Amino acid sequence: MSSQPTPVTIGGLPFQCVKLSEADFSDIAAIYVILCVDKNGNWTVIDIGQTGELGKRIDTHDRRSCWETNCPNHNIWVCIYKMPTDKYNKQDRLELEKRLRNQYNPPCGER
Repeated sequence: MSSQPTPVTIGGLPFQCVKLSEADFSDIAAIYVILCVDKNGNWTVIDIGQTGELGKRIDTHDRRSCWETNCPNHNIWVCIYKMPTDKYNKQDRLELEKRLRNQYNPPCGER
């Protein structure tokens, strides 16, 4: 994965991924998936969430220590799937978050 946004299909949906250290998101509504990427470029989902204010949520995330614990090499990426409020509501985001959590069973966050 490169420093430019990288497209990754997660749960059949097109996410855009960047290194956590390079993440600079505006406050949009989105689903986010946190990945740990190994030296071969293989990734593992370590967290999934939803928010109406992506920039604030990622910058001050309360589970960041869990991400670091579950990604020993600290190559952590954040992937987003935009869900604009003019097309989706919070319930839509919650339902997609639940579906993805059930599919990937990430070690961080609520189950």
